Amino acid sequence: MIGTAGLSLLFLKLHERDPGLMFGAKSTLTIADEYIDKALTTYMGQNKLTFDGLPNAIEHECSFLCTVVGLYAVAAQVKHHTGDQESSKRYLDLIQSRYLKAALSPKTPNELFYGRAGYLYSLRYISGLINLMEEDKENPVSQISQIISSVIECIIEDGKRTAVSHQATSYTPLLWIWLDYPYVGASHGFAGILTMLLQFPKQCQEYMSLIKNTTDYILFKCRQVNGNWPSILSETSNDFIQFCHGAPGICFLACKAYEVFEDEEYLNLAKEIADYTYLHGRTRKGVGLCHGISGNAYPFLSVYQLTKDQKYLQYAFEYAEICINWEMKTNREEFVVPDRPWSIFEGLGGSAWLIADLLYWDREVFKGFSGLTDV
Repeated sequence: MIGTAGLSLLFLKLHERDPGLMFGAKSTLTIADEYIDKALTTYMGQNKLTFDGLPNAIEHECSFLCTVVGLYAVAAQVKHHTGDQESSKRYLDLIQSRYLKAALSPKTPNELFYGRAGYLYSLRYISGLINLMEEDKENPVSQISQIISSVIECIIEDGKRTAVSHQATSYTPLLWIWLDYPYVGASHGFAGILTMLLQFPKQCQEYMSLIKNTTDYILFKCRQVNGNWPSILSETSNDFIQFCHGAPGICFLACKAYEVFEDEEYLNLAKEIADYTYLHGRTRKGVGLCHGISGNAYPFLSVYQLTKDQKYLQYAFEYAEICINWEMKTNREEFVVPDRPWSIFEGLGGSAWLIADLLYWDREVFKGFSGLTDV
């Protein structure tokens, strides 16, 4: 979601919030459709095609944010909105069939950006659309629930094996590694994986004790004296305060744990993290969702949704105001220019994403990664 597919997702979001919104002579849906067609054409042109006219599926790539699965998921939604149900169904089928093998591959990591947690995110994103299409069938055949269960089992079993092989079971029953390191945060680590697992409490029922014990370890045993979390277990430095690494991404896990386990301890921690992020989360890395100001505003909205405390909504508006002044702050070198300055996850598109949520907050329902209102 760092290129034209991400921009398509942004304009689709704007269309869903306000179907009458126009940019010049074009509707936001038309713009979303143009961007997704461009993204699909680019992807097809950059990859060797197989006998069925599609690029080879990379064995270990299956996530929403950083692989073609996200491209197909957005394409399915956009084509559904434009009335092209045949194309929409084709992309839905590809996600569930072609990329399930990648999700279950032993080479696939478990984290959110590239791995199985990201595949779960994609399945959650398209599940409503699949269910809608199945309603029109006399004999529904969707197997999405079974697919979700199989991916969850794979994540849990890998976590158990890794905890044993790294002799970590004395402090956590589940351990996940990415690029040889046990990451903690939302992007590559425990927080992202656990938050996604908790999105499926029914399918996770038999594993809930393992999930809860691991969640408690991350939330209550890994926090350091300055109030932040390390990027990697046992790491002493913890300079990052952003969605991908550090307290903001941990806040989503605390919020989701409160929803599932209904223990005030989680909510109290989530409020502490939101307050900490408000004081320390004015990052210099721009206005994107991943490691910028707009991403750091979403813990406030997550806590506000649970508490209705206006303080947290005010925090979000204050961070949005910082985003609006991005050009001045960039010229003053208060912000560094991100690698992809216009994208939703790294750049200015993230500000538009946040502002759209603030403008239409009464319509929001969190279904995907807790706090990020994209599905």
